Amino acid sequence: MAPDILQHAASYRDRDGFIFKHGENYYRCINASYHEAYSQLMQSGLYAQLTKKKWLVSHEEITNDAELNFPGTIVILPQQINYISYPYEWSFAMWQDAALLTLNIAKEAIGKGMLLKDATPFNIQFVHGRPVFIDTLSFEKYDATKPWVAYRQFCECFLAPLLLQQYCHVEMGKLFTIYPNGIPLPILKSLLPGKAKWNLHNYLHVYLQASVKPGKIKNDTAAKGFSQQKMLLLLNGLIGYVTKLHPKKSKTTWDDYYDSTILSEAYLNAKTKLVESFVNTVSFSSIVDLGANDGHFSLLFKNSGKQIISVDGDVNCIDDLYKKIKKDKINNILPLINTLNTPSPSIGWNNAERTSFNERIKGDIVFALALVHHLAIGCNVPLHFIADWLAPMGNYLLIEFVPKSDEKVQLLLQNREDIFDAYTITDFEKVFSKKYTILLQEKITGTERTLYLMQKL
Repeated sequence: MAPDILQHAASYRDRDGFIFKHGENYYRCINASYHEAYSQLMQSGLYAQLTKKKWLVSHEEITNDAELNFPGTIVILPQQINYISYPYEWSFAMWQDAALLTLNIAKEAIGKGMLLKDATPFNIQFVHGRPVFIDTLSFEKYDATKPWVAYRQFCECFLAPLLLQQYCHVEMGKLFTIYPNGIPLPILKSLLPGKAKWNLHNYLHVYLQASVKPGKIKNDTAAKGFSQQKMLLLLNGLIGYVTKLHPKKSKTTWDDYYDSTILSEAYLNAKTKLVESFVNTVSFSSIVDLGANDGHFSLLFKNSGKQIISVDGDVNCIDDLYKKIKKDKINNILPLINTLNTPSPSIGWNNAERTSFNERIKGDIVFALALVHHLAIGCNVPLHFIADWLAPMGNYLLIEFVPKSDEKVQLLLQNREDIFDAYTITDFEKVFSKKYTILLQEKITGTERTLYLMQKL
């Protein structure tokens, strides 16, 4: 490779090719070992079929760029994705849709004489409000003498997180940070309640599979083969099974934040008008909405052409927001789960394979509405830490200061000593003025809360 060609840190496992960055774009290099399968993908009609349905990222072949002319390879430019999310940042409905997309793509591939050889959620991204498959090299020629090579991977990477969210708790998807290659079935089995075993699908895909060592296939099974009919029976059964899964109902902390106490409809209306007024004074094309809750303020800009990342630690809020995005065909909001005082870390080989939330999160304007008091009072984070954390995210900051006199802050303080002498509006303005210029500020009608629009120095 040329000296300025940087292979992506997560793209080292596949002998058939790799992702690399050149200039501002990401490309995929296809090695000679995959040329036959790539040709079948393109000529069989499978690529055209999947891209037409928007199930697979489209691409163009690069043939006239001398800098990208690597001997014996094919270089493609895939559809560029603005923001990369990871499965442990998805809600249940997002996991479920990603699993169903993987299974449906596998079905389409069988119809074209190909097999999906990978079934990891890292091959899925959410674009324009829907999941899309991003690994063009995940297809190989179908061999009826072999079972589905990605079956166990699907069970550990998709079924395991979904079942833990159904039987145990809706936050169990975060366990994928510890097992990013799939939650081992023996561990899954030990975490599920006893009643789970009595579901036939659970028994077949979890308990029976857990008794078989990975990679171990009985000779008689291999001899009998795995016909197209058997493959479709397996895939259709999994589709029906996954479709019927549902998250365990769990009451979470903030899923009724705007329905109680002083946070009345009048407050929300006044704050909404002020947010719109402030934001309309600056130019921006992307928003990072931190502590988005049910997405109320993100939704003000739905289908506007602005790219929006809506982040909250409350899994129910994010799940509800994703369902709304899906139902209303909203194409510019990506909802993600992240607990902001313990965000997604860098994980994988050399801690570079999957980058941290803080490294990935960027926008022209950052919303931090009704957030600072949760970090400063609820999590003991000093104001200057918060300012240092927010500054790299975007040029503009829309932030709300909630004083100690506010009912929500009093709730945070009710069972603990008030050690927050430096949490005043004067301290807040002094600290943030070291990172930002305050462009606008105004109290929200009927409250002691103050909204600020700031620009990074």
